Amino acid sequence: MISGTRVTDPEELIISQEEFNDIENKMGEILSSLEWKVLMYYLEGKSYQEIAVELDRHVKSIDNALQRVKRKLERYLEARENNDRQ
Repeated sequence: MISGTRVTDPEELIISQEEFNDIENKMGEILSSLEWKVLMYYLEGKSYQEIAVELDRHVKSIDNALQRVKRKLERYLEARENNDRQ
């Protein structure tokens, strides 16, 4: 499970990086092109307004895309956690 704690053990660091890569790859598969672009800009620290200008979209379109990203990520992580339990 990914947590906000800092990982210092090299083995845990590698596992955490692998987990991150798995999640990133899966997000690349399940997000639309717009959702992926919006997420990348958002993670760069851009505001909704800046993203909207960059992508020539309305701010509401950016908000909607980020809400879809959040729901898809939550569903994926929940399914992944359920699979890990089995």
